[in-house]
Amino acid sequence: MNQQMSKLVTQALVIIIGVIYTYYQQHRAKIDAAVKDNQAAKTALDIVNKTAVFVVHKLEAGDLDNKDKQVQAVKLVQSTLQTLGLPVLGDEVIAGAVESAVSAMHLAYDTQNQQPRPSVLRQLKSMLAR
Repeated sequence: MNQQMSKLVTQALVIIIGVIYTYYQQHRAKIDAAVKDNQAAKTALDIVNKTAVFVVHKLEAGDLDNKDKQVQAVKLVQSTLQTLGLPVLGDEVIAGAVESAVSAMHLAYDTQNQQPRPSVLRQLKSMLAR
């Protein structure tokens, strides 16, 4: 009885693996395209975060008000993605990355004497190095 049950389980597994393999072969192009799109999205998000940090620091010294700086930062990040041929992410995603970069920049400076905090600067450098 155990040997018969073992054979049945083995046969069922072979059938299941065969069905999965057949499905994969029939839909291989779709699967590969989805994986490629996912990788492009990851790359785009990584570039958005790094570019947002750079743009925020560049716009900091400008004479625009904060809302205009944010709008300009979003536009610059979008144009960077377009230039690189990557998918342009939504305005909300890019604005979130810009806000995150602004928060990181503010944390990096001590409010009393405007001296960078070493631990925060190390975090920023490691974030940019990724």
